[in-house]
Amino acid sequence: MNNYFNSETCVLCKLSDELDFLVKEVMLFRGVSEYINQLLPETDLNIVTNMFTIHSDMSLTLKNYFLTKFSPLVSHNEREERLLSLEAELDRFQHGELSTIIIALFKNIVRTNYFLDKESIAFKVELKNFKHLIKGLQPNYEIFVYHPEFMGTHLRMTHVSRGGLRWSERDDFREEIRSLMITQDGKNSIIVPAGAKGGFIIAKEKDCITKPMFADFYSKFIHNLLDLVDNRTEDGEAVHNPSVIAYDSGDTYFVVAADKGTAQMSDVANQIAIYRNFWLGDAFASGGSNGYSHKDLGITAKGSFVSTERFFIEKGVDFYKESISVVGIGSMNGDVFGNGILLSKKFKLVGAISHKEIFIDPDPDPETSYGERRRLFFSDNGSWSQYRKELISKGGGVFERKAGHIQISQEMKTLFSIEDDSLTGDELIQKMLTAKVDLLFNGGVGTYVKSSDETNDEVGDRGNSSVRVDAKNLRAFAVCEGGNLGFTQKARVEYSLKGGKINLDGIDNSAGVNISDHEVNLKILLKTLNISKDERRKMLKMATDEVVELVLQSNYNQALGLSLDEERAKNSLSEFSTVVDILEERLPQFKRDHFAISERENFQLSRPNIAFLFSYSKILTQKILVMDHSEDNLLSSYFASEFLLEYFPHIVQEYRNEILQHPLYREIIATVIADRVINAQGVTLIAGLKNRSDDDFRATISRYLRMEKLVEADKIRKKLSQSGEYQSLLNFESELGRFESELREFARGQ
Repeated sequence: MNNYFNSETCVLCKLSDELDFLVKEVMLFRGVSEYINQLLPETDLNIVTNMFTIHSDMSLTLKNYFLTKFSPLVSHNEREERLLSLEAELDRFQHGELSTIIIALFKNIVRTNYFLDKESIAFKVELKNFKHLIKGLQPNYEIFVYHPEFMGTHLRMTHVSRGGLRWSERDDFREEIRSLMITQDGKNSIIVPAGAKGGFIIAKEKDCITKPMFADFYSKFIHNLLDLVDNRTEDGEAVHNPSVIAYDSGDTYFVVAADKGTAQMSDVANQIAIYRNFWLGDAFASGGSNGYSHKDLGITAKGSFVSTERFFIEKGVDFYKESISVVGIGSMNGDVFGNGILLSKKFKLVGAISHKEIFIDPDPDPETSYGERRRLFFSDNGSWSQYRKELISKGGGVFERKAGHIQISQEMKTLFSIEDDSLTGDELIQKMLTAKVDLLFNGGVGTYVKSSDETNDEVGDRGNSSVRVDAKNLRAFAVCEGGNLGFTQKARVEYSLKGGKINLDGIDNSAGVNISDHEVNLKILLKTLNISKDERRKMLKMATDEVVELVLQSNYNQALGLSLDEERAKNSLSEFSTVVDILEERLPQFKRDHFAISERENFQLSRPNIAFLFSYSKILTQKILVMDHSEDNLLSSYFASEFLLEYFPHIVQEYRNEILQHPLYREIIATVIADRVINAQGVTLIAGLKNRSDDDFRATISRYLRMEKLVEADKIRKKLSQSGEYQSLLNFESELGRFESELREFARGQ
């Protein structure tokens, strides 16, 4: 880790010597420098710190501005008067891009815990007001935490957002978290909150960090985040800490989740929330001892394979009954990889790539290898080196990923189309990634595939640069993205356009966020019931199987909807182009170039493109539904309340009144409706927004939903699929598509 945490080497100490800055004031500018360095990856940290020391008059004004803006000891009238004068003075220092961004940052910090007497400093930024000055898709809200021994950040698209907190090992950790937040935002289209992501780095060598030390840093990070949000009364009113001067409105929905390196931290986070009397209690961090464990349920992996199964269904293959060959990324220790590769006893895992090892089994016996993988999954050490050598087929083995020389057997040559007698570990991995297999399963961490016109520097993730391959060279029939960011979006498009079958990571692994959202909303409901804590825990546990079923059905419906839209796109490409225009116009976070969608003049669509349109069409539909606060709005109607009731498991249905008063009832209904109509009707449903008002669009949705109920659409859909999808898939999808078109015409024509 860089030595920029070391105060003795920090040039900012000049501020203390020359301008009499206090130690904490120097620390503030160090934290701001680190944030700017993360915000602008192309800018060197020394350039930022030198800016503050060279332009000392600007630094002094910035300091006075910050202290005036947030000191609870300054009266309201005095604060307003002094801020006007200081802001005018700051404008004089905008003599370049960097100074402009620094000043914009100070003006858009809306909260800080600077005056709470802590050893760390956190500040909340409304980035939405100056993100046009920064490259790439950016969040609207961010909390940055600086501590002499760790740094962290939390990015949100809206105030009602949710995502995991990860322990990063990258110096450019914000860039990693930002990419994951973008993925999360699309993934969250099927749940209530928008996308968020958080993470932190620790200024110590990983081997030196003990579990208690890690828990301490994680706890401090959580405390800093909670310093800058509001609590909530039972009546729904925001409760604000008077010691924190706030320039933003009530901000009470703050929910986190486990992620890389923090899988066991949910209980710690919830204990902090309970200690601080935060209104969400143990719903603050999903999972934990009183929640739904992703790994125990295998939910992310199950959802991923439900989505990917669609490709094999359309090929007429049932991989639960027929063997398919698989190359995987991950190890049996991992939640997603371990659970995923155990879903079928018919998977022939011919190779796997983990962080340190390469596993190759050229001709495995499916039953035998399944049993050994299962043994590793439940063992303390599930690394590939623990795989019993006698069970590996001829020509296979386990090798070190960093090996400079690996002897290539004839079986490996045949399997991976290798001509050389020996390869390095990196070279062998590239051959495995481009092998002709039925499935490439990414259940690990890292970006392994880019497009042919991207450079490794553009991709980032330098740790995997030496093994990364171009999508045009992939020969797998299909890809399952159980892990995040395994492919760049351009890589997905390149692979798809050459015939490969792929969705998005945000589509494949969405079951994890979905079950967490069910958990959080169910806990919020249970907290309002007049029952004991033990009864709440029991009900949550008893609801598990039904919640899992609801989540997996969502994955199934979404994958089927994508296939229907692929068919529609063949005959109505112009409508899809209109959808892109509408999304760009209506959603600031939707940019066609970021999602590798071609310009209108040369418009073409791949399935990964459609997948992004799918997610953001749902987001826009939710937004339009929630915006309606008229007396006869759909979300408050008796008709729509049925969607709210159906969202919750049967075990709580007796508490109908409490469900109907859920704090997020409008958002839940809007989410369920958006998911339902886009899955069935496809993204071109929103093309009607081009010439119609939002009211017309809401009316069309209302008519469509009522028409569905009138004709008992779900019974018809079930009947269409009763002949068995593996036997008559093309006929089923064709008939289903025709039925959905008829429903839409009825809805439009009424």
